[in-house]
Amino acid sequence: MSLSLGRRTAALIAGAGLALALITPAGGASATPTCTTTPRIDGSFIQPALVDGWSSAQLTSEFSTLTNACITSQVLQWTADTKASTTVYPSSLSGYAQSTSTDVVSRVLTAADTAGVVEYLGLQTDDDWWNTYANDTTWLSGQATKANALADDLYNHYGTHTSFAGWYLPFEVDNWNFTSTSSWSAMASFYTTIANHLHALTPGKPVIISPFFNTSGGQTSSQWTTMWSTILASAPIDVIALQDGIGAGHASTSQLATWFAATKSAITSARPATALWADSETFNPDFTPMPIAQLVADLTAVAPYVSKTLSFSYDHYDSPLVVPAVYDTTYRGYLSSGTVETSAPSVPSSLSATSSGVTSVALSWTASTDNVGIAGYKLYRGGSLVKVIQGTGTTFTDAGLSPSTSYSYRLAAFDAAGNVSAQSTAASATTAAAPAADPVVSSGKAYTSTLAADAGYPDSSGTELTNGTTGSSSYADAAWQGRNTGSPYSFTIDLGATKTVTQVGTSWLQTKSLYIFLPSSIQVSVSTTGSSFTPLVALPAPNVSDADQRYTYAAYGLSGSGRYVKFTVTPASSAWSFADEATVRGH
Repeated sequence: MSLSLGRRTAALIAGAGLALALITPAGGASATPTCTTTPRIDGSFIQPALVDGWSSAQLTSEFSTLTNACITSQVLQWTADTKASTTVYPSSLSGYAQSTSTDVVSRVLTAADTAGVVEYLGLQTDDDWWNTYANDTTWLSGQATKANALADDLYNHYGTHTSFAGWYLPFEVDNWNFTSTSSWSAMASFYTTIANHLHALTPGKPVIISPFFNTSGGQTSSQWTTMWSTILASAPIDVIALQDGIGAGHASTSQLATWFAATKSAITSARPATALWADSETFNPDFTPMPIAQLVADLTAVAPYVSKTLSFSYDHYDSPLVVPAVYDTTYRGYLSSGTVETSAPSVPSSLSATSSGVTSVALSWTASTDNVGIAGYKLYRGGSLVKVIQGTGTTFTDAGLSPSTSYSYRLAAFDAAGNVSAQSTAASATTAAAPAADPVVSSGKAYTSTLAADAGYPDSSGTELTNGTTGSSSYADAAWQGRNTGSPYSFTIDLGATKTVTQVGTSWLQTKSLYIFLPSSIQVSVSTTGSSFTPLVALPAPNVSDADQRYTYAAYGLSGSGRYVKFTVTPASSAWSFADEATVRGH
């Protein structure tokens, strides 16, 4: 089974974690945008939760931000979840419930009508896609039927909106999981069934798909051409908006021309009427906003091959409602001048580090300055970049550290263009000692899980989490068990008798190139009965480098009583999480 994943849900669930307070920016964008500079972004994807959380005033402000950045189209990524049987609008579909507090579809279309932005409606998402792909043709056929029914319902509700411009199919095809001709045939049939229906329902409105490639493996670019030539020979897709994969770590800028040319070649040979667009990523692999200079370099690399550029996503990673306003300001500065500014910020000064406990160090510094504005700071620990701190704040707590350990820090300021200052002078601190450790009371104990491990990376013995066998930094190590989900799940250890819990730890894997991420948080709770649990400690995501690594979440000096210890895991995104051990100490 391939571990290569798309970045649609992954990037933005994780990216939502960097969101600032949802407030309308004080300044606002220029009233007269400069829309002659090329290359530039023409459109942006947006996910329903972001819209649902905005007030009407904020949504209006967001569309002003888009038009002031010369963005004239938007894609609402999905409107339903067929696995959860939910919609983001009050649908007439039998068996579906609305998952949002507002009618997201109506709100974006109404705002787009007013702003003069065209809107493409995404059909359904379904997490089973990432496990099924085209291997289960019965499931795929059922999804096509559901897509068509969803489109009918959406058109009946919203077809009169002037901004409604077409459709987007959220299921993403890639170069890792579609290597057989049978999978190509299955996807061609899937696309044909839906596209024919949509073309009959809304003549002249395009059907868009957004495949991706990962250059670390899978098909070569020439095999990719063959696959898409085969699919397009029968599937009437109007637009391929090819993901550039830069933010996801799937490709480098220098590789883009090869893959976009390969896709263009397939279109030219099989279906010349199909348009090739770019779907350019505006986030970094750590789900922070991409520097504008990097974005412009990526846009430039694909410009010879595409007729339009969507972004993933200006709404989520460049909007002043979500990230520091300096990203939007810097991008609009590029549109005005045709170049990205190159002045670096000043060096942060007066960095200090103070131990704030067994596992944390408190940091403070004097702010840097910049000709446009500071976007944030890069924190280096022991010479490795471990955290990108967004915003202009001058304090930070580095948590998840080891007891009785000396840490040395340096700091560098950066702006939205990607200019970075020199590093500050170093500051050091030593964490406090942990209390004396009690015996391990979880060794070999039974446990249950609310979500079974994936069949490709199973809990083969049913005791992997408590057997004391630790995994290496390779996901192929049999000690690891993997789950592919963005939803919280838990495992509960039965200690066999009530114990006083004084220390907990649990080990996880990070391999970012394969979308194996450390959890964003782990909540540990205790219970004497196994039915009602009391929170014991919350373990936040650590600040670590991007290197492949095994990391242990741990807490010391606890005082909780229970026979059952529950670890509730919140994934960093809709991707993979791999665990190998959970340890409880006590008496």
